[in-house]
Amino acid sequence: MDVTVRAATKEDIPALVALHVSDNEFGGRWFENPFASGKEAKVEDLTPAQRWLHGGPWMDPGLLALHHDRIYDALGVVLAAERGGALAGIAELWPSAEPLPMGAYLGVVTLTAKRAVARDVEPALLAAAAREARGRDLRGLDIAPAHAGGDAARLLADGYAVLAEHRTVHLEAGRKPDPPEYSVVSTAPSYTELKEFVALDHTEPPGFRIGNLVNEWSAGLLAEVSKPFGALLRVDFATVGVTGRVATWLPEREAEFDLWVPMAALGNLPWLRRAVAAAVDHVGKRHRVARFRTTVRAHQVPALKAAGFEDGGDPDPWLRNHLVR
Repeated sequence: MDVTVRAATKEDIPALVALHVSDNEFGGRWFENPFASGKEAKVEDLTPAQRWLHGGPWMDPGLLALHHDRIYDALGVVLAAERGGALAGIAELWPSAEPLPMGAYLGVVTLTAKRAVARDVEPALLAAAAREARGRDLRGLDIAPAHAGGDAARLLADGYAVLAEHRTVHLEAGRKPDPPEYSVVSTAPSYTELKEFVALDHTEPPGFRIGNLVNEWSAGLLAEVSKPFGALLRVDFATVGVTGRVATWLPEREAEFDLWVPMAALGNLPWLRRAVAAAVDHVGKRHRVARFRTTVRAHQVPALKAAGFEDGGDPDPWLRNHLVR
């Protein structure tokens, strides 16, 4: 059966929500807070923020509409796949331009298909995404399967290559390292200020991810479950950017933060360890949390382990399809 791909419209939102709701992260069950032994409830009785806890903006029509508006405001596009006349999948695409080696690319931030037809639908969506990228004269179509969706093994077999390998590490608050001397340059850095920095986390395009962390797309609807923060810190010879959020929905609060570093400091692991200690100190002084969490490139994990972080074993690749016109 043929698959057709077109631009999604506002009229697709109910069907897209149904596509995601049918397979939420908690086996189709709904809770006031699924992470904190919350009371089981009907989805109709939950607030948008409570629905978001079950799998993101795709669980609620209002949040999904805001999410898509944000993508289009960034000159991205949302593609819908139909099979047999029914909506069967979606790909959300976000354009990004960063310092090399990332460069300019089109990022697949969401790739979802009905399980029964995924082997037909996912390739059709990715082929349409590649055409969109070529039409914009971009040479890369990027995706992080662990976060965006898709079959990583099939993507690699189809010609995608690992551009960056990531690991996520955790630090218990009681094991915070002693910080170096540092100064606070800003407590509200904009994405424009961070644009010339290299984002260590590429599980999503940085411009997309910073919006997710600070919830700027949600118009405050998620304020009850997620508290954003940001800073520019001067550590030794360089400035490090810190953006993130406190996950207040967890029984023991976590601070999820991303690091942004200048290219000149990218390979300086001793400096990175000191910068992370400063970031942890800065966030810990302002937010009561039980642990810290961040994602970095695989080769940077030893430096963070030396600062007390743990885990970092599970591979989390960022893949690129090097497009040729």
